[in-house]
Amino acid sequence: MTKNKFQLKREATYQLLVEAGMKCFSEKGYAATTLGDIVARTGHTKGAFYGHFTSKEQLFMHVLDYQIQLTNGWTDIPRQFNPANTTLEEVISITLTRLAQMLKGADNWIVVLIDFYQQTKHDPVVHGMLKEKYREWIAGIEALVNTLQEQGWIPPDKDTRLIAMQVISFNEGYAVFSLLFGGTDPQAHIKGLVKLMS
Repeated sequence: MTKNKFQLKREATYQLLVEAGMKCFSEKGYAATTLGDIVARTGHTKGAFYGHFTSKEQLFMHVLDYQIQLTNGWTDIPRQFNPANTTLEEVISITLTRLAQMLKGADNWIVVLIDFYQQTKHDPVVHGMLKEKYREWIAGIEALVNTLQEQGWIPPDKDTRLIAMQVISFNEGYAVFSLLFGGTDPQAHIKGLVKLMS
């Protein structure tokens, strides 16, 4: 069924709002971002915002869904390489670099998530939605570990779920401490992930 001009315009406005939200949250944090900041990036009004979302919280959850769409297929990146001439360290580094590119510069997102959690922690509905997102993120990392096992970088007897949970903990902890205290060392980050996986 062909979409009419109104439907196409509505979809375009929705997309602009989600992308603007992701950029604003990434730059300013969740609490400091206002609806005015978001709509100013799109050239639309707050009325347009409320035509798509009931609240900033709802937009944030849509941004999380959008990030999952943006990164679709990231767990298959290692399939483009061969363990015979690419080390686990190299393939993880390449995969993380490409994942960051897919996210269009929304880096240090864990800090934004913490900010969002702090602002919404007393809302059980939002908390439940965040738990569901966490399960999706773990499943994504688990799929990556499965790919690395299938390709021969990781022994097949390793517990993929346990590795996925350890990887997300290490990765997010590293991101938070690097941001708070400086001294980011990408090689230390990659070597830590390799140690967890192998």
